[in-house]
Amino acid sequence: SDFLIDRYEVSNEKYKKFQLKHSFNMKRANWPVVFVTYAEAKSFCKSEGKRLPTEIEWEKAARGGCEGGTDPSACDAGDLIPYPWGSEAPTCANANHNLSTTLPPTLCTSDTTPSGSQTGNNGPYGHRNLAGNVWEYVADLYHPAVYGSGTIREDPGGPVEGSSHVLRGGGWNTFSTNMRAANRFSDMVMGSAVGIRCARSA
Repeated sequence: SDFLIDRYEVSNEKYKKFQLKHSFNMKRANWPVVFVTYAEAKSFCKSEGKRLPTEIEWEKAARGGCEGGTDPSACDAGDLIPYPWGSEAPTCANANHNLSTTLPPTLCTSDTTPSGSQTGNNGPYGHRNLAGNVWEYVADLYHPAVYGSGTIREDPGGPVEGSSHVLRGGGWNTFSTNMRAANRFSDMVMGSAVGIRCARSA
């Protein structure tokens, strides 16, 4: 079904309007809010008249659809882009992360960067920072085999039971392999900055 997903990660300044107790250095007003819980992320999106994106919506925004390959009327190999920006391996120009395509791994910035600041990080529909900077919550509960069946489904939801939620996108301190649009992680172990991107049904 049709949906809209925010172009940018939620900033400290925007989150402060929702959570007055949220404190941050004013020089970082446009940096993404981090270390929020799933419940806080969900509540923020609701206050905006939105919701957290489903996992499949997030991946659609990051990978595009079947319009990018050699045949715009059908899915083909050209549509299977591994990263939001295309097929080029991750660099510090297109994702703020722990660059591990060469050894030893090297942090690009050792911190988050302002929301939407990396122009080389555009997804197929113009979204920024879908890879790197901060992990992003999606609505779905986490299960490692959720894509395992290979069955074609329309508007698939996640598992109906579980104790942790899916994170997408990778963070500033995670390796290049985490920049893949298909990469998924769980919030069961919180070791990286986690932020928010909201969506709504169209």
